[in-house]
Amino acid sequence: MISLKGNLRMYLEFSRKSFQRAAAYRFEAWMRVLSNVIFLFMWGFIWYGLYQGKESVSGVTFQTVFSYILISQMLQGLHSAGTPLWDIQEKVRTGDIVSEMIRPYDYPFRLLFADFGSIAFYFITAILPLYSVIFILLKLVIPASPGQWLLFLFSALLGYLIRYCLELTFGLFTFWLVETGGVEDIFYFAISLFSGAMIPLWFFPGWLNTLARFLPFQGIFFVPNSIFVGQLSGKEILPALGVQFLWLVISFLILRFVWSRAANKIIVQGG
Repeated sequence: MISLKGNLRMYLEFSRKSFQRAAAYRFEAWMRVLSNVIFLFMWGFIWYGLYQGKESVSGVTFQTVFSYILISQMLQGLHSAGTPLWDIQEKVRTGDIVSEMIRPYDYPFRLLFADFGSIAFYFITAILPLYSVIFILLKLVIPASPGQWLLFLFSALLGYLIRYCLELTFGLFTFWLVETGGVEDIFYFAISLFSGAMIPLWFFPGWLNTLARFLPFQGIFFVPNSIFVGQLSGKEILPALGVQFLWLVISFLILRFVWSRAANKIIVQGG
């Protein structure tokens, strides 16, 4: 128990330092928010054009879709506040990853808790005030009960952890591939398409919808977004959360496997 508390205290220290480091670069956080808002309005106008003259499409109103896009942009902003994929790859290429391996902590967990700190700063200072104002002014769809809010938050956390495990796994592929530009492009394309980040899976054709639901990416954005706007409710929520949790376990096991293999195969280029 003492060891567990000590380890937790150590990892929380990484969160605290990351929070402080993010506070020192506030301009970067606000620029990230600005780009987030630009994409929000871009997609908002696209969907507005698609809905022109229609009250609903496939039983989904424009207000619901716009709320979906808004919360999706918010979650994407939080995800991007963490350690970028290229930073992990750079550590591997330069050999700096070696120093991480010999220190008395687990690198994937260290990175995760560091991300928590920067995400917390970004959420408190930028995301919460900005998106609260937008939702209030536009009177969009929000969870109708505390229970729905809790389910959304839990699902959003699962979605973030799935993405974290997958992204770090792809970053660690640098141990073998050295140059991972092609793999990285495939990874981000898969997330943008199959996660339902900008196009909800409700609008996918049957075969593509089926394919997307067999992949882990839909648990990153589509499930929490759908819970938020009420398109996923009642008895449908628990199976969706169960699939999310299953993919989290699978993604975590793959990450641990790749990390254990990477620890035995160090490629140092430069430094």
